[in-house]
Amino acid sequence: MSQIRHCWCGNDKLLDFSPDYKLCDECHTLVSTQPAGQSDPSVGDDEQDFYGRQYWYKHQEQDLGFANIETRARVDLTERCQHWLRAFLRYKLPPGKVLEVGCAHGAFVAMLRAVGFDATGLELSPAIVDFAKRTFGVPMLLGPIEQQQIEPGTLDLIVMMDVLEHLPDPLGTLRRCAELLRANGLLVVQTPSLPAGCSYDQLTADEHPFRAMLLPGEHLYLFSEQSAAELFRRAGLVHMAKEPAMFAMYDMFLFAGRSALTVRTDDQVAQALLGSPQGRLALGWLDTHRQVQKMQGDLAEIEVDRAKRLQDNLALVTQLREQQAKISQTESDRAKRLEDNLALTAQVRQQQARISEIEIDRAKRLEDNKALTAQVRHLQARITEIDLDRAKRLEDNKALMAQVHHLQARIAEIDLDRAKRLEDNKALMAQVHHLQARIAEIDLDRAKRLEGNETLTAQVLQLQATNKEIDADRAKRLEIIETLAAKVKKQQATIGEIEADRAQRLEQIHALTARIHQLEPLPPMSAACGDNPTQEAPK
Repeated sequence: MSQIRHCWCGNDKLLDFSPDYKLCDECHTLVSTQPAGQSDPSVGDDEQDFYGRQYWYKHQEQDLGFANIETRARVDLTERCQHWLRAFLRYKLPPGKVLEVGCAHGAFVAMLRAVGFDATGLELSPAIVDFAKRTFGVPMLLGPIEQQQIEPGTLDLIVMMDVLEHLPDPLGTLRRCAELLRANGLLVVQTPSLPAGCSYDQLTADEHPFRAMLLPGEHLYLFSEQSAAELFRRAGLVHMAKEPAMFAMYDMFLFAGRSALTVRTDDQVAQALLGSPQGRLALGWLDTHRQVQKMQGDLAEIEVDRAKRLQDNLALVTQLREQQAKISQTESDRAKRLEDNLALTAQVRQQQARISEIEIDRAKRLEDNKALTAQVRHLQARITEIDLDRAKRLEDNKALMAQVHHLQARIAEIDLDRAKRLEDNKALMAQVHHLQARIAEIDLDRAKRLEGNETLTAQVLQLQATNKEIDADRAKRLEIIETLAAKVKKQQATIGEIEADRAQRLEQIHALTARIHQLEPLPPMSAACGDNPTQEAPK
């Protein structure tokens, strides 16, 4: 049955976090709600108890997917142990008395002893204690630290790597550790690090590596940096420093003590180690580890760079496909624009044919005007003859004076009409000059459009060079097409005006023709006299 625990800090008002954990809202620790795999830390039956022999073989391999303790005894020497030793020496140099609680195979204890520390390991399983002794020849203690007969204030360092999260009473255990440490002694802890402010849903959505640390049967308390600092403070270790953890994505690596911590540089550590054969040996390990880390870092950078190049290549491929699609779209658009240009060209040619017809019609109207002018001159000559004949008739027959006066009035009307026709002809000539100027403008505009079409052809070739030029050229062609369309509309309007003007001139010509018919020659005077028997003979 599930069991809701009180937080190590004493708070029993816990908030829901996940199906197996509650969150303490006072110290920000995750508290398991499941029964512990082993309530009593001591191992009575090495084959049956949770932290007995099977924890290091069957449970590590089958349940957690890790290597068993025999494989880790070799692998950890070149990985975890050297990483820990580098940080360890920055805070404490040999000699010194060290106890590693939960030392497993004892490799780190052996490394500390090789460097010059008086190091001892501690484990709960008799089988694992025996394994560490046989594998690395290190002194070992069996059972919880609370049960060990160690003089208070005699240890320089206590190491707890991946132990704190398993403790049923972490505050009580750390207070016991603080009793065993000297005044300047240090507690070294590696433990999972709860991401600050992250909910279980966020961890799940982000697939955060910390989710693998949610093992409610064995990880009874999972600490944040805030809750770890509070735990150390309540244990009397008020000063804390943080070092990079080997698995920084879900772990934290902490040093804590009663007094302020002194941190040495790597150069200071190297100078101190050069003073002894054991130190030189340790320095060689650290140098080798540093080189391996550098190579791993270089490899990681190479992998990151390779991944970035792959992403860049994928991005380039995507851009290339987009450009190809865009070029295809541009080609389709260009084909459509070519069709539009052909249609506009056909319209322009149609307008040119229409202008040619207008030119022919204008020439014909000029010929008609010349004929009309000739008729007018003929009429003027005829009127002159009429004037001569009238004078002769006045001398010959005063009786015709009334008719002569009538003719004079008629001639006056003819003169007025002639003057009006002259003004109309001047207006016609002005309109003809205007049409000639307009047609010249049309020819210039047509030549300009031909030049614009040549420019369009050059721009189409340039569009094939780059996509950016394609876009710019397309915009420019659209503007030219709009300009051509506007000009076509303007020409159509002009032709409409020309048609209207032509109709008006035709009406004027018809009016002139009608007037000419009205000015046909009068019958001869003698005939007129003979037809009037009542007229008196001249005296």
